[in-house]
Amino acid sequence: MTLVWMVLLAAGFFAAAFAGIFWALAFRRSSPTPGAESLDSYAPMERLLDPGDVAFLAAQPGYRPEIGKRLMRERRKIFKDYLKHLSQDFHQLIALGKVMLVYSSEDRPELARNLLRQQVRFQGTLCAVRLQLALHPLGWSLVDVRALVESVDAMRYQVQELALRRAALTHLG
Repeated sequence: MTLVWMVLLAAGFFAAAFAGIFWALAFRRSSPTPGAESLDSYAPMERLLDPGDVAFLAAQPGYRPEIGKRLMRERRKIFKDYLKHLSQDFHQLIALGKVMLVYSSEDRPELARNLLRQQVRFQGTLCAVRLQLALHPLGWSLVDVRALVESVDAMRYQVQELALRRAALTHLG
C-alpha cells in the first residue's frame, strides 16, 4: 500500500513540476525568447528599411551616396538579426506547443493541425520576406514583416491557452 502512495505522490510531484515549467515558459517576461515582454520589441523592423531616412540624409549638406548605401547595408544586417530572433521565437513556441500537446491529457487533433498550418504559413511568409530583403538593394522598398509578427503572436496565444488549460486541469485535480 505504501508503494502505491509513493507512486501517486511521485506522479503528482512530476505533474505539478511539469505544469509549473510550462507556465513559466509560456508567461516569462524577462527574456527575448518566445514572444518576450511584448512583440513591440519587433516594431523597429517596420522602420529599419524605410527609404525616407535616406531621402532625409540626401537632403543634408555634405551627403554622399555611399553614406546612404552604407546606412541601408547596416540596417539590412540589423533587420536580418531581428528576423533570426523572430524565427527563433516562433520555433521555440512551436516546439513548446508540440511538447504540451504530447503530454496533454486530452487528444487535440485540431490543435495539432493548426500548429502545422501555422508553421507552414510562417515558413512561407519568412521565405517571402527573405526574398524581399534580397531584392531590397536592387530598389525593392517594400519589406513587410507584419504577417510574421502576427504569426508569432498567434502562436504565443495558443501556447498560453494550452498552458492555462493544463494549469487549470492540474489545479482542479
